[in-house]
Amino acid sequence: MLEELGLSYHSVYLDFTKKEQKAPEHTQYNPNGRIPTLIDHQNGDFAIWESNAIILYLVPRYDKEKRLTYADEKAQYSVLQWLFFQAAGQGCVHA
Repeated sequence: MLEELGLSYHSVYLDFTKKEQKAPEHTQYNPNGRIPTLIDHQNGDFAIWESNAIILYLVPRYDKEKRLTYADEKAQYSVLQWLFFQAAGQGCVHA
């Protein structure tokens, strides 16, 4: 998404075998000690975590041309329902 929005970014890779995601260097930004976490340096180092929260933050703030969403309200809610469907169903296995 950052690429699509033309934003500059720097990825930080955490070593899960060393539990770096639980270290204070990371939990100061994400108290859950999980990934992803985004720190927006263009907005006072605002930290936000959880994939869908990051998407819901980035799109209205940086997608002024509506390339990743729709201007039409009904279409926007259609996109949101699929976003939440993905979030609720990710990792579920149905037998």
